[in-house]
Amino acid sequence: MVSVEEIGESVNTRYDMDRNKKNLALIINNVKFDKSTKMSGREGSDKDASAITETLESLHFKVMDRKNLSVESMKEIFLEISMMDHRNHNCFVCVILSHGEDNNEIFGIDGKVKLDELMEPLFPEKCPGLIGKPKLFFIQACRGKKRDSGEIMHDGGDVRVEYQNVTSHKVPLWADVLLAYSTVPGFYSYTRNTIGSWFIQSLAHILRKHGDRLELQQLMILVNRKVAYEYESINGDDRLNKKKQVPCIASMLTKELYFYK
Repeated sequence: MVSVEEIGESVNTRYDMDRNKKNLALIINNVKFDKSTKMSGREGSDKDASAITETLESLHFKVMDRKNLSVESMKEIFLEISMMDHRNHNCFVCVILSHGEDNNEIFGIDGKVKLDELMEPLFPEKCPGLIGKPKLFFIQACRGKKRDSGEIMHDGGDVRVEYQNVTSHKVPLWADVLLAYSTVPGFYSYTRNTIGSWFIQSLAHILRKHGDRLELQQLMILVNRKVAYEYESINGDDRLNKKKQVPCIASMLTKELYFYK
């Protein structure tokens, strides 16, 4: 068995974040929806878009801001990004602010599409320029209608994972991808009309405060903790009052990621 320390000595364990290059970000902010979707307007989303744009720009990102896109327009912008010259980009970040449903479906203003269908143009075989570079997706959207009532915290154990050194000349399709959802599968995602969503506002806050100092996984733990412990719904309907939320993160990253200002 090869230890983590031995792996660290033989390969570069950090993504290359060259200060002479830009990072690229796409923000899709869908606020108003066609009547055919039966989706309400998303008040507060502009505050999310503004907060995360300002934060990403402070971390050396060039931000592409797109608002109220149809499903077809969403597909087109991902295709456009896949055909860009990424030699001067360290990484790619996508923030999607929209309605959503279970099965990882995201709403454009005229319908819904699966997230992996949007992401497909960025996979290695279609976008070689991003091979080996981190691709981060932050999704502010519901993933169902269930509400989390929370529970009293009890002591728990830890889980230990062993690592093995595997040599391969191929790059898995989902390698170097992080998916950060505002909530877990099946559950509702909360937004306050006056300040924005719990998840995006927490993400922007943590990145502003610690983004140039901590590794990405540490940053996301802080985001999870802030959403889980500092927010609780307030509603006159007891069925909707005092509900909780925790983000859900799936990381296929293969190295440590540090941003810089």
